[in-house]
Amino acid sequence: MAVYGYLRVSTKEQNSQYQKDMILNYANENNYVPVTFIDETMSGAKSYKNRELGKLLDKLSLGDILLVNEFSRLGRSLLDILEIIKVINEHEAQLIVVRDKLIIGDDMNSKLLTTMFGIVSEIERDLLKSRVKEGLDAAKARGVKLGRKPGPAKSKLDPHKDKIQEYLDKEISKASIAKLLDVNKQTLYSFIKKHKMKKRI
Repeated sequence: MAVYGYLRVSTKEQNSQYQKDMILNYANENNYVPVTFIDETMSGAKSYKNRELGKLLDKLSLGDILLVNEFSRLGRSLLDILEIIKVINEHEAQLIVVRDKLIIGDDMNSKLLTTMFGIVSEIERDLLKSRVKEGLDAAKARGVKLGRKPGPAKSKLDPHKDKIQEYLDKEISKASIAKLLDVNKQTLYSFIKKHKMKKRI
């Protein structure tokens, strides 16, 4: 059985020592020693799969224990935390949230707790959708135009407009200009038509 302590802060200005002290106190009191710590500075908004936490979860095995000081160290959203708990359960390991003295494993109580989390998560998601819809409806009622603001579409040929004009003045064929600029002929034709470009006298 291996015991891991996961520590995370969002910025370099923050310090994870408090988390480490809390986990060590709990581990010593409950004989979960030695503890191997994984400490990283990373936003909780980033997927756990792209953090050191993801690598740690991959190597968990039967009977291993993962200690965290609080749920927020795992992720920012309930959905993320639920997914992490699911992965831990699949590895037949345990998650212990030290601050709440909460042990989540593969027993019936843990499954019930996870189910409750799932229900809360669904409610949270529905409420968020409802708030967004209400906000959009209120904005429409105030006459706010939603969606992207209309504007001229940018073309990758924009930076080459002067060069295209120069080629046209030299009576270089449009097909050749397209090859010189490494673009599709139709793209060039559309660009020239849009900007009403032609050979200058």
